[in-house]
Amino acid sequence: MKALTFQQRLLLGVLLLLGATTITLGLVGAHLGEAFLRIRFEDRMAFLARYLALNSELGMLIGDQRMLERLANNLLSEKDVVQVLVEDAKGKILVKVESDPHTHLKKAVAEIQLRQQEENQAFWGSSVQNQILGKVHVVYTTSGIDELLAKLRTRYAVAILGLAAVGLLAFFFFSRSLVAPLKELVKASRIVAKGDLNARIEPGSLPETNELAEAFNHMLVSLAESRKILEETYQEMIQQKALAEVGHFALTVAHEVKNPLGIIKGALDIFKKQDIDNVIKSTMIEYVDEEIKRLNRLIQDFLDFSRPRKPIFEKVELNVLIKDLIQRLRLEWEEKGIIIDTDISEEKCLSRADPDMLSQALFNVIKNACEASDTDGHVLVKSRLSHGNWITQIADTGKGMDQETQKRALEPFYTTKAQGTGLGLAYAARVIEIHRCEMSFTENHPKGTIFEIRLECRKT
Repeated sequence: MKALTFQQRLLLGVLLLLGATTITLGLVGAHLGEAFLRIRFEDRMAFLARYLALNSELGMLIGDQRMLERLANNLLSEKDVVQVLVEDAKGKILVKVESDPHTHLKKAVAEIQLRQQEENQAFWGSSVQNQILGKVHVVYTTSGIDELLAKLRTRYAVAILGLAAVGLLAFFFFSRSLVAPLKELVKASRIVAKGDLNARIEPGSLPETNELAEAFNHMLVSLAESRKILEETYQEMIQQKALAEVGHFALTVAHEVKNPLGIIKGALDIFKKQDIDNVIKSTMIEYVDEEIKRLNRLIQDFLDFSRPRKPIFEKVELNVLIKDLIQRLRLEWEEKGIIIDTDISEEKCLSRADPDMLSQALFNVIKNACEASDTDGHVLVKSRLSHGNWITQIADTGKGMDQETQKRALEPFYTTKAQGTGLGLAYAARVIEIHRCEMSFTENHPKGTIFEIRLECRKT
């Protein structure tokens, strides 16, 4: 579910507040208004009943029924009065007049009393009670007042909703003036996140948003200046690093080329002598040939590392690839007393890879393991499939790597061998990175090192 925006939350909060306030005020106002109108209405009907009772006193004394009927009909003509009854003191109905039937009926009752004369009241005192001649029953309907109250409630609700809508609309425009600069800030931030520092936001109508816009624009100016300085510094660092690498490369080449050239020069000096026999000549030729091959191999390693070609990916069966590679390596290293054992999985595993580059990388790692092993050493190459990955391990029985060697083993030109170039494992690491693989190494107890390579594949 998408989270509500700041403006939506403000509007929702105000809507709930206005709703709760208007509903509360509406209920309280409607209740008070209804109670007031009903009390006034009932008081009016009670007054009419008392008025009729007062006027009916004479008619009751002289027994004039027509007079009582006339008074009752006059009262019946009043709005909401539907029935009028006049009864004597014994409860006998003397007059009964009524209109059409109605619902929601209520009754008001008043006594018809014989009022004492003032002289009698003065003579008898306040203890003399008025004589009750009868009662008046006024039946009235509340339909009219109910309809009036319903209309009042409806109009009150409409008025409250209108006021709430006006308040909500006013707050919407107010919140819009607050949220609009924030939206512009978010939009500009996304543009800046893409690398464009030329984005700017316009000041808002509020002092706070105006200050925020100025601070944001000032930050972008500072970032642009910092980026320019950083790029200049970075370019200088690249140039210095390039010069350092060129110098390192030159020193390495000079060091590696110097020894073979010295041997070749020594052989040529021997050839210049007149009294050398054919055996020495043959030996010197072999030396020259080996050193030329060494120089050629050195130059090829430098070229392979410094100018790697673009990989050509195709489907490769990894277990078949490593089996073929081990067969070729055994021809060279078993003659030198290094045993290469294997534990290759029989499952087929296809992966998209450059077979030449991957073979060279694996070749360098296995060759490094063979070179690290002692005479009559042992190298074990294993492979297995686990969770969609092809995992191969190359374990040697050499002296292992100290902490310094572990940190720098994959660096170009770093080597612990007397005749190494330090590019074999560096090249392998680069190929592994191109193939999005993982390569790590750990200690091989009781001695030696284990290289582990992980490559994504699928079973077939």
